[in-house]
Amino acid sequence: MPEERTTTAYFIQSRPAPSQPWQRPTGVPRTWASKAAALERLATRREMQPGWEHRLMERTTTTTQQPATEE
Repeated sequence: MPEERTTTAYFIQSRPAPSQPWQRPTGVPRTWASKAAALERLATRREMQPGWEHRLMERTTTTTQQPATEE
């Protein structure tokens, strides 16, 4: 019987102007399992860069694990 596990991670994207593409902050990629922690970081990012547009992104990953055939 297959075993499924779903996880959710949150991350922030930013851009300097609406005409620019969304990008993740440079440096170490950061994701949070807790939406509350991600929202705190989003608020901090908005204070640090008030002229930029920032948004919270959610990534849901489903992993299926099952026995493989030996053929």
